[in-house]
Amino acid sequence: MKAYWDLYDRTLKRIAEEKPQSIDGIKAILDAFEPPSSGIAFFPGGADETLAEAMHAAGWSVDYREGTYVWVATSKTGEVLTHVEGDIYRGNTAMA
Repeated sequence: MKAYWDLYDRTLKRIAEEKPQSIDGIKAILDAFEPPSSGIAFFPGGADETLAEAMHAAGWSVDYREGTYVWVATSKTGEVLTHVEGDIYRGNTAMA
């Protein structure tokens, strides 16, 4: 179990430190942790640190739409992704 949480923390740290500004850059980091589920990438919740916090530290603007499980993020370059219960989708699908 410790190995899982260590990798979880390293994944968030990579996003915050590498500061990817493309969806493909975020996807590459997340795919190294866990394969996609129904979206283009996946990252589970359940820890003190969240993907939204790591993306904010990387320079993304994060808008919460419905609690902490559905949110939309925009990079400094204008790329937009939606997070829905761990699944990542291109664009703003929360308002669709």
